[in-house]
Amino acid sequence: MSEISYELHFNDRLVKTFQKRENNFWNVFKKNTKHFPKNFAISDDQKKITYSETYDLVLKQSVHLKSLGIKKGDRICLLFENSWPLIIYILVGLKDGLMVVPLNPKSSSTENLMIINDCTPKAVFFDQSLLKNITFKDEVTTVKHFISFDEKQTFNTDVYGKTKTTTINEEDTAFILYTSGTTGKPKGAMITHFNIIHSCLHFKRHFRLSDKDNCILVVPASHVTGLIAHIMTILFSGGTLILMKTFDVKAFLNLAEKEKLSYLIMVPAMYNLCLHRDNLENYDLSNWRIGCFGGAPMPLGTIKKLRSLLPNMLLVNAYGSTETCSPATLMPLDYKEEFIASVGKVVETGKILIMDDNNKQVKEGETGELWISGPMVIPGYWNDPKRTSLEFVNGYWKSGDIGYQDSNNYVYILDRKKDIINRGGYKIYSSEIENLLSLSGLIIESAAIPQKDPILGEKIHVIVYTNQGKHVLENLKKICKQNLSEYKQPDYWTFLNKELPKNKNGKVLKSLLIEEMEDKF
Repeated sequence: MSEISYELHFNDRLVKTFQKRENNFWNVFKKNTKHFPKNFAISDDQKKITYSETYDLVLKQSVHLKSLGIKKGDRICLLFENSWPLIIYILVGLKDGLMVVPLNPKSSSTENLMIINDCTPKAVFFDQSLLKNITFKDEVTTVKHFISFDEKQTFNTDVYGKTKTTTINEEDTAFILYTSGTTGKPKGAMITHFNIIHSCLHFKRHFRLSDKDNCILVVPASHVTGLIAHIMTILFSGGTLILMKTFDVKAFLNLAEKEKLSYLIMVPAMYNLCLHRDNLENYDLSNWRIGCFGGAPMPLGTIKKLRSLLPNMLLVNAYGSTETCSPATLMPLDYKEEFIASVGKVVETGKILIMDDNNKQVKEGETGELWISGPMVIPGYWNDPKRTSLEFVNGYWKSGDIGYQDSNNYVYILDRKKDIINRGGYKIYSSEIENLLSLSGLIIESAAIPQKDPILGEKIHVIVYTNQGKHVLENLKKICKQNLSEYKQPDYWTFLNKELPKNKNGKVLKSLLIEEMEDKF
């Protein structure tokens, strides 16, 4: 019998699936508790919790939540930094069929209120130190319980009792993750157990993860990379989840050495900072087996430098989004140098179409928008059928990313559809310019953005962050002249002595840069 078969899901989607799978995440965690009871599931500063102890804490908190009248199908919001109580509450939600809505601790009170009003949770659990992020709590009447975390009370070891087993179906919504859009109302992506199981299987099988692996969660747990690629995947594999509240280069590298880090996913900006703010050769990172990246294009210069400094680490791309429950493509572990700019190949059960502006599939090697299908693709957005119908077509999610697929089935992402620069009718992909500049060794990071022009419509404006000053400009211009077509030559250059602005998930905010530069021109 084949490992993969076609099944009908979400009413009308025919997708490839893994035949051998659990139908919900809690079943997987229970099995791991039996197989690896003494393995550490969570490591949080000085506190280490085994799988057996984690299981026990979840059962007790399940009783507590049920005593509050919280039942299957209810939403609960969680406002914590990366910490062990957050993991316990997440597992309670998965066990009892709740819809868990993680709130980003860096979000404002206004942003959190918008999410709470949209998902209407029964309860909000939060760390007392983050009270400033929910200043509205005494004014919101739709939430029955606002409960601040107090280790002595909330996780009282005397709290126990037996409750009825909750039946969890694989198409039940487990998480609602709100996208980090910079304009308008955020969208609540409904992630099901079916999505989670397949994403975890994609990661585990591809990277050969096991109970011997560990990872450091330093990206936000409220983002799909933190939640699925780290928390869910490492607990699915029986490994150890190491928690870090904020990213500091030296503290991160010390922790990676101490805990013998083996697997991790970070955004490119974090890898870049490791190179520029410390010397990796001062640390023993020989156990770091998988260094995955995603969320934004990795400059080619950064990839080559990391590969030279960390030869034991396989540096691989994982392209995906909230709507694909993390990975849609993964770079093969044995990829050749010539494919270094690719985001890899489509995951085992996935499918990608490259479509033109008329919703027609383009020929091999031609550029278009990526449409993605598979069991990892979410069914839609919470309480938003209009947006769901616009972005999900015939079982495919329209990603908004522009790219192509070559004859070897490697996928390449060129730009966001909205970020393409149109210079007098010529389409210019910002990543091409940014990658070229990253190879120079003269800059830390850059962003190519459109600059309005009354004749050509748009010109090319490159924003550069470097610690070498403006005197590198002539060298950068020379590199562009030697490697880029005439119509791709940058028209304007701006130098900054600080990092480019980024959102809470580490992506450069080009919209903010465009707005700032418009005011100066």
